[in-house]
Amino acid sequence: MATEINSTLKHGYEQLNKDIEQFDAVFPITEDMNITYNGVARLVMLDRYSFKDTKKTTLKEGDFVLLTVKEDPKYPARGTGTIVSLDWEKGEALVQVSEEYRATIDTFSEAEDGIVKRAIITLDKPLELYYEQIAMRNAHGLAQVEISPEKRYEAFVKFYEEQKVKNFIPAGRVLYGAGSGTDVTYFNCYVMPMVPDSRGGISDHRKKVMEIMSRGGGVGTNGSTLRPRHALARGVNGRSSGSVSWLDDIAKLTHLVEQGGSRRGAQMIMLTDWHPDIIEFIISKMQNPRILRYIIENFEDEQIRTLAHNKLKFTPFSPKETNMYTGI
Repeated sequence: MATEINSTLKHGYEQLNKDIEQFDAVFPITEDMNITYNGVARLVMLDRYSFKDTKKTTLKEGDFVLLTVKEDPKYPARGTGTIVSLDWEKGEALVQVSEEYRATIDTFSEAEDGIVKRAIITLDKPLELYYEQIAMRNAHGLAQVEISPEKRYEAFVKFYEEQKVKNFIPAGRVLYGAGSGTDVTYFNCYVMPMVPDSRGGISDHRKKVMEIMSRGGGVGTNGSTLRPRHALARGVNGRSSGSVSWLDDIAKLTHLVEQGGSRRGAQMIMLTDWHPDIIEFIISKMQNPRILRYIIENFEDEQIRTLAHNKLKFTPFSPKETNMYTGI
């Protein structure tokens, strides 16, 4: 299909185009392609939307790859680089990190020359380096709903041309999934039903959230139906730990589910203002230690001060982390 649009391959990408031949979903790089984006926009395109050789079947020295430059469990810093050497027996690779991402390397010896050692399994080789490749894959995949080959090709060409000039850009999940042959969602966001106020109901809700996020969807959860802290749980003759504790458990799924590249699951956790746990809920969302200290020092309500004091036990960002995320 791609050769019918433009048969001339872009100079300098001959080897990558040979690799691309092994993947039915990916279109080769051609001379008319020019949209690569820059900086963070390029990194997001490559990391979240580009089709990758996930099985590492074409991975070799000299390849352009995506990697985690800073290996932080909560806030990993991603970047790009070039493979210097591969040790398949040890499963390790030496990667020359691209200059623009070397500032985030947290080991001095690595930062000095920009070469880092990483497990091969953690590296991603993007096969779509141009936005037009993604647009072609999208157009081809979505055009398959047409019945005849002629209609499919016509829809493919029209849809691709609209995307190429950016008259129309599909949602992120469509960019990632359409035409890729993967079993992911094309919807960015889902509004979930209210969480049932039972252990079984919460477990079922959690399972659905995990399934949606694993396929790339974002989730909105309203926990206003959950009983407040210390409410009676008659069946077990006990007390409830409260809506906030259960919602926090559901929220932790965002750090567990990876949605391609460095993308994590996205959730909006909500509680209505009439719920007895609303103060605890608001304070649980606070991330600024200065605000929490202000509450502790100036509020008279003992419950609010206690909640703020308990929340203040978390570890705030270091100056280095603050600078990095402010820059991003």
